[in-house]
Amino acid sequence: MFRTARETLRNGLSRIRNRQFLDATMAATALVATADGEVAFSELIALDKVLESVQDLQIYDPHIAVEIYRNFADAIVENADAGRIAAMAAVAKIDRDHEAAELIIRVAVAIAKADGELSPLEARAIGDLCSTLGVSLPSET
Repeated sequence: MFRTARETLRNGLSRIRNRQFLDATMAATALVATADGEVAFSELIALDKVLESVQDLQIYDPHIAVEIYRNFADAIVENADAGRIAAMAAVAKIDRDHEAAELIIRVAVAIAKADGELSPLEARAIGDLCSTLGVSLPSET
């Protein structure tokens, strides 16, 4: 009984601690996915794989993560400037966590390359993310 309560508390604390990471990751993926004007099905599949494989995101219901992603993506489509500003604000909250920032960039690159190519607009979005987070572009890009 105590073990279950302790595990529930630990998961709850992890969710609170990692919520900014979840928001930043979903915002970054929305920025990259919408950068070239269309969200490819392969990018959505890549997002599902990210949610399954990134340990810090596994504590969340994937439906919640996808809803956060869709909110950012819809806001960008509806009003590009305001949507991008809101998404970048969510990303910027991670700028002091170098490890999380690098992971977000790797996720963004994976989403951008999901359709087989990295468009110049997606590359620019990743560059903007790197600038906001204060990290270098990964060498495998």
